[in-house]
Amino acid sequence: MKKSKILLKLFFVLLLLGGLTAGAYYLYERYQNNRQAQASFYSKPILVKAKDGTSISAGHYSFPAFKKKLSDKYPAVYEAAFESPLTSKVGANYIIPGQRVTRSFNFQTNKVNSTDSMVPQGLTIAGKYLLITAYDSQHQHRSVIYVLNKKTGKYIKTVQVSGSPHLGGIAYDPVAKNIWITGSQQDQSALMSFSLKKLEKYDFAKNKKPIAYDHVIGLPTIQRASCVTYYDDQLFVGFFNQSENGQIASYPIARQKPFKGTITSDQIKAVTGQVSWALGSGSAAMDQQIQGIAFYQNYVILSQSYGSKDSKLFFFPITALDSLDEKNAEKVVVMPPYLEQIYVNDGQLLMLFESGAKPYAKNNIMKMDRILSANINALLGS
Repeated sequence: MKKSKILLKLFFVLLLLGGLTAGAYYLYERYQNNRQAQASFYSKPILVKAKDGTSISAGHYSFPAFKKKLSDKYPAVYEAAFESPLTSKVGANYIIPGQRVTRSFNFQTNKVNSTDSMVPQGLTIAGKYLLITAYDSQHQHRSVIYVLNKKTGKYIKTVQVSGSPHLGGIAYDPVAKNIWITGSQQDQSALMSFSLKKLEKYDFAKNKKPIAYDHVIGLPTIQRASCVTYYDDQLFVGFFNQSENGQIASYPIARQKPFKGTITSDQIKAVTGQVSWALGSGSAAMDQQIQGIAFYQNYVILSQSYGSKDSKLFFFPITALDSLDEKNAEKVVVMPPYLEQIYVNDGQLLMLFESGAKPYAKNNIMKMDRILSANINALLGS
């Protein structure tokens, strides 16, 4: 009797151990399956290239994975981008081309070859197109402008520019139909322009040359032009500074001959910080580490980022134009790291990030491999 009780106890112990082992194995299998499913969900999309060799697939995430990451890390931003009414679909979630592969002229080999080190910087809408600028972080290839169909986001072509400027900003003057980019000339900041018609006709495969500028204008009062935007017949140019306040200056565009469609030397010389903004030209200090400027109704919007920490959007009342300091901001919105140029389109704020580029695509941050479009009123909380 005693022996049978011992055997019975031993049977139940073995049964319990077997159950625990089976349960542990089941949980481990489930854990492994979940890990594999999550890894698959967040895996890099298959590489797709356009005919010219430029990548047109997302750099890091599928669209569902992108939305999930943004929702988890930045729920308020996600709400403004995906749960608030879209006032315009233009630019929303367009894949940034060329981050995985871009074909551009290599200065070391004197040939066109592929690079995976292009970094997006500026964006604007010009006519039927959405334009994105990028520079080579290895400084071996020409800087480029990616041309996308404004309505669909479909990649059209890559425009190569002369040299390897940072191309921190790009703007479009819809009156003169000129495209303006930031760069340098003889070790000083400069604005360069070319016509929309010239951009449309540009075909590197035929002429093998960078696009020709119509105007190259030095900016002696700006140390380094990091962003530019068009507003009210003026070009507003911002200077990025890592440790001190930056500077913003406005340059009226002439609408009469002989300087029609460009900026006169007299206007540039007038921007000394002593000219009243009310006259349509002048300069003012702004917060440090500013990457983009945009105007919306009665607001001036600035994007600020540096390094892998969270970026910020500052909303200032337009009355604070000559004192764009954080303490005067009406609203500050925390954004993912590496926010660059911003652009207002029909009530939506289009935002371009460089975090999807190879030098900045760290595993511990939200890698923004698409343009983000958010409802501005939702960002403001109204």
